Amino acid sequence: MKAFNFPLESLRTLRQQREQTAQQRYARALVLCDGAARVLKLAENELSAGHAMLAEVLGCGATASRIISLRTWCTVLEIRRNECAAALDEAQRNASEAFRLMTAAAREREALDNFHAKSQRMWQREWQQAEQKMFDELAVQRQSSPLLEKSRLN
Repeated sequence: MKAFNFPLESLRTLRQQREQTAQQRYARALVLCDGAARVLKLAENELSAGHAMLAEVLGCGATASRIISLRTWCTVLEIRRNECAAALDEAQRNASEAFRLMTAAAREREALDNFHAKSQRMWQREWQQAEQKMFDELAVQRQSSPLLEKSRLN
C-alpha cells in the first residue's frame, strides 16, 4: 500500500503561514499599543505639570501675559494629550482587528489539521485492514498447503 499522502498539504502549509503572519501582525499591534500608552502617559504627566505650574503662578500673582502664556501652553498640552489618546484608541482597534484575524486564521488551520488527522487515521485503518487481509491469505495458503502435500503423497 502506498504511503500516506494528504492532497491538501500545500493548502495546509499556506494556512500555517497565514496564521504565523497574523500572529506577527498581532504582536506588532500590541507593541504599538504599549508605545501609544507610554506616550499618552507622558503627555498626561506633562499636562499635569503644566496645570501645577499654572496653579502656582496664579497663587503667587503674576502678570496677565504670563498667565495667558501658561494657559496657552496648557491648551497645547491638552491637545497633545487628546491626540495621544486618539492614537492609543486607534492602536487598540488595530490590535483588536489583528486578534480577530489571528483567531480566524488559527481556526482555519485547526480545521484543516483536524481533516488531515482524520484522513491519516482512515488511511491507517485501511492499511491495517489490507495488512490483516494479507496475513489472513497467507495463513489460508499455509493451511491449505499441507493438505495439498498429503493429497499428493496418497
